[in-house]
Amino acid sequence: MRIAIISDLSAFAWAGSEELWAALAARALEEGHQVGLYLTRLEIPEQKIDRLLRLGLEFEPARWWGARGLELVRERVSWKLASVLARQWSPLARIRHFAPDVVFFSCGQAPPDSLYLKEWQRIGVTRFPYVVVSHSAHLLGVPRSEHHRKIAAEFFGRASAVLFTSEKVRQDTEHLMSARIARHRIVRDPFNLTDTSPMPMPAWGTIRLACVGRLQIPSKGQDLLLAALGSPEFQARDWRLSIYGSGPHGAYLKDLARHYGIADRVEFRGQVNDVRAIWAEQHMLVLPSRNESAPLVVKEAMLCGRPCLATDVGLVSEWVTEPETGFIAESAEIPCLRSALERAWQAIPEWAAMGARAHEKAMGLVDPDPGGAVLRILEEVRAQQSG
Repeated sequence: MRIAIISDLSAFAWAGSEELWAALAARALEEGHQVGLYLTRLEIPEQKIDRLLRLGLEFEPARWWGARGLELVRERVSWKLASVLARQWSPLARIRHFAPDVVFFSCGQAPPDSLYLKEWQRIGVTRFPYVVVSHSAHLLGVPRSEHHRKIAAEFFGRASAVLFTSEKVRQDTEHLMSARIARHRIVRDPFNLTDTSPMPMPAWGTIRLACVGRLQIPSKGQDLLLAALGSPEFQARDWRLSIYGSGPHGAYLKDLARHYGIADRVEFRGQVNDVRAIWAEQHMLVLPSRNESAPLVVKEAMLCGRPCLATDVGLVSEWVTEPETGFIAESAEIPCLRSALERAWQAIPEWAAMGARAHEKAMGLVDPDPGGAVLRILEEVRAQQSG
């Protein structure tokens, strides 16, 4: 079987939504299928793509103009010229030569941006049998245009299967499009752990909190956490915060820590690939996100036996329940985070037991072979088309 994978991620080199197509590609290549990868961005981490290339992945990086470049051409020159460039130079145009049996669309957010929907239709990618996975859907209160909703509903409606990372994402997607989605299934994202055994809690004393994620405050909300920890109540307590990750707002967050007088207790640790090394020295995950899908960091922390404090966004409440496995801030606001932190602080003696329950719950929710599960769906689609 020939599988073409398309990811619509363009703002970052990598995100949690990319892990599922990468797992699919690896499993498919291991089983002897041919896989072509088509991206709209210029960069992809070497450690994420090297193994797939060794397995035989067919991959051509996007040209410099990519999706955003085409958008700029449309704004400044003409739609006609942009369309010509898309047909001649876009990696997506080369799918026709790859001639896939099925196309797998990885969409970080549902419904996909209208720019991508138009491009996929214009280039003819949706003429092949295709499966879509949507990782998140954010109800931000701004209705999509009638045209966007129409073409999104058509895109989902023509799919051989539409996959969601949770029932909540499906419901929110239908809400955003004001349309029902048939032929849908729920799938699980991968996690970056080979050892899923629970880890003992670090020695008690100074309470060590970890915030793991891209340094991008509109989505991850680290600024809210610094404000909450900068309150007088927490200024008087013995804690340390480690912030893991990289992104565009690192300098601002460091300035904010100084602004709240807690810079000496906040450490910026950068990108760390060894998940278990993080939890060998940290007591609890704090995730103050303004929006999320199915955050891998929550799954990984729970698998390592750590309680989590998180805002009630995305799939968080499916994994974290208070007081069983962690603490929930009702919304991404400073008072809500401060209140959740206070409840957590008062319950420190229970953290070890909560971490044990978190591990047990996570083990019951994760899929040990998410790439294989998606591959079976693609094989079903192929068999139906052949029939």
